[in-house]
Amino acid sequence: MAKAELFNVPLLKRILPKVKAFPVKRGSSDKQALRSGLSVLKDGHVLGLFPEGTRSKTGELSEGLAGAGFFALKSEAYVVPCAIIGSYKFRKKITVIFGPPIDFSTLRTQKASAKEATNLIMETIGQLITNETSRNL
Repeated sequence: MAKAELFNVPLLKRILPKVKAFPVKRGSSDKQALRSGLSVLKDGHVLGLFPEGTRSKTGELSEGLAGAGFFALKSEAYVVPCAIIGSYKFRKKITVIFGPPIDFSTLRTQKASAKEATNLIMETIGQLITNETSRNL
């Protein structure tokens, strides 16, 4: 998934389709992007997205959007949480940490909302960041 505006950038509009990215209109419920994302997962492929909908300019974790939880609940896919630390700093070291896969079958059975599923993802990412930053003190 990539914000629709990136498909208007000359170089990116040639690269993004080659890496199987598809546009998403941010700020709305883009039904076509939701269908495309579910199709990717149903076909057994990886769907990469940023649950916050954008990157942080300060390094602080923002509230996650319900889309991440939607994909977690509507598909049988596990979510592999990923924290990217330092990407808001220009020309600084970036650390990427992956957590263990999250199984949403219990939340699915409990008929949890997409927002509740997203909150679990964001809490897990927050814990990854906390663990990494406290480890480096």
